[in-house]
Amino acid sequence: MGEVSASPEPPADGHPSSPAEWGAILRRAAAELVGAPSHAKANELFGLGRQAPAAVEGLRSVNVGILRNATVEPWLPELYAALLNEGIKAEFSVGDFAVYERYAASPRELRDPPPDIILLYFEPASLVGDARHDPPEKTAESILARVDAVVTGLLNGTAATIVVSNLAPDPIRFHQLHADQDPGSWPQLRRQVNAALLERLHAQPRVAILDLGRIVAEYGAARAFDPRMYLMARNPFAVDFLPRLGRAFAAIVAAVAAPPRKCVVVDCDNTLWGGVLGEDGPERVAIGTDYPGEAYREFQQFLAGLGRRGFLLAINSKNNEDDVLSFLAESPDMVLRPGDFTAHRINWEDKGQNLAELAEEMNIGLDSMIFVDDSPVECARICSAFPEVLVEQFPANPADIPGFIGRMGGTQRLRVEAEDLKRAQSLRANAGRESLKRSAPDPETFLRSLEIRLVIERQNRAAIPRVSQLTQRTNQFNLTTKRYTPGDIERLMDDGIVYTMSMGDRFSDYGIVGVAIVTDIRTHSWEIDSFMLSCRAFGRNIERELLAAVLADAADAGAGIVRARYAATAKNGMTRDFFPANGFIRTERTDGETRFEAEPRDRSAETGRELYQVSHRGH
Repeated sequence: MGEVSASPEPPADGHPSSPAEWGAILRRAAAELVGAPSHAKANELFGLGRQAPAAVEGLRSVNVGILRNATVEPWLPELYAALLNEGIKAEFSVGDFAVYERYAASPRELRDPPPDIILLYFEPASLVGDARHDPPEKTAESILARVDAVVTGLLNGTAATIVVSNLAPDPIRFHQLHADQDPGSWPQLRRQVNAALLERLHAQPRVAILDLGRIVAEYGAARAFDPRMYLMARNPFAVDFLPRLGRAFAAIVAAVAAPPRKCVVVDCDNTLWGGVLGEDGPERVAIGTDYPGEAYREFQQFLAGLGRRGFLLAINSKNNEDDVLSFLAESPDMVLRPGDFTAHRINWEDKGQNLAELAEEMNIGLDSMIFVDDSPVECARICSAFPEVLVEQFPANPADIPGFIGRMGGTQRLRVEAEDLKRAQSLRANAGRESLKRSAPDPETFLRSLEIRLVIERQNRAAIPRVSQLTQRTNQFNLTTKRYTPGDIERLMDDGIVYTMSMGDRFSDYGIVGVAIVTDIRTHSWEIDSFMLSCRAFGRNIERELLAAVLADAADAGAGIVRARYAATAKNGMTRDFFPANGFIRTERTDGETRFEAEPRDRSAETGRELYQVSHRGH
């Protein structure tokens, strides 16, 4: 095993002394390399970083293992610098040359404990050796089987994310004309391997592909490789290519290690379109299929794609609100429409204040936001006021917009899960409710405008798993905090009544949000064993409807009294007065528990019908 690290030494005079100072100086040095790449400077930074403490303020610590069949040590400074720019401080462990299977069988030989991220680099020429000039049958299948076995071993033996490099073109030029015509040639087989890797690995949640074929093609194979260094030292890549390699790898690691950004907040003038809407007028701003409007339309297409992948979109613009919303709605060349934006602040107020309000309205943290604006002054202000916000300055030249799209930070996700889309949908719905709440003159008007629909069901056996889940997880609005398994819920249905309450409104369906469990239904007095409401439904007063349904059923059944209790916990203090506020009389109080009684009431006593649409199912 090759461990690439050094024992920390006291920093020389002038070096930082605290974790915060270390973080600032490392990130500043790494940022300088982005604009002026220098392998010598990257080496200096790498050496400095090895003197830093293991934990550095403002940086995430990640252990990276590399299995390789090439000399990768010259890459490490560039990988290190690129990761720093993503807020990640890396330590590297490099496996022995051309050894994969041993580490797959025993990952702790690479590092103990195993790394957080493991890069599998396969240099194609070394992978097949002399056979690349006359590949035997099954060459592609053999390579794929080997990669599969190594990946499977590492997944089984570690909790790491495995980054698999696909096969880049050969560093040594091939007899290309013949290879172009022969499906059995090594260049063609290499392409088959890359396609098959994507097909086989894309569904693995802990596997990502580093597409070296694409990265080399974008940079240019003639410049990416150094054949002389490859022949002399088995290092295929030219020094000038290494920053590009570092950034590509760092983007994957950041997507794994850093919390994802959730919202892109964009300016309008000279960002969503070219020109100033208030001065140029809607007929003269640049947006459409001709240059420069095409460039801005491309950016809108990019944002629309982010929206389909679970990102929220918001507007923060100094402008006249009616002008902007009308233009978004009516311009035939616009890709994005008002409904694509979860929230907006279009006014003449400070953009920092607007940004804070948008975060509150959408119920997300500022560290979940990406701020995009063409003004360097506004970008600097946001950077200063909210360092947790990722600020991306939009290019002044429309010709630079495609490049900006390709490098825009915070938008990379390895994959989009159904849960990501569901979470985004929930956040959009909540933002819509908050906007409605701000515009309503009073709480009742707000509740009425939500168009809340309630469905109260009895003995819904299909809901048993959800009912059990609510009893296990609900803490704040839970009068007794009894915890029940699905089997317990089935038995309670056999002996009593289990009520569920589902809720929907004009923005979304919440599903089951309330549960009441009643026992002793065959006696003169019913007992409310459990009563709870999910925190998602707070603030609507719908819990009164669920209680009213229980009391009405008790009246229909001829019960003389309904009993209930409140068992105090550290978290359910908000429910202390729920039963007294709804007509129950206190009958007994002991340490931590209060008991109540109420007479059953017929359905005419139910409240809130003017605010909600309530339906009942089951008996």
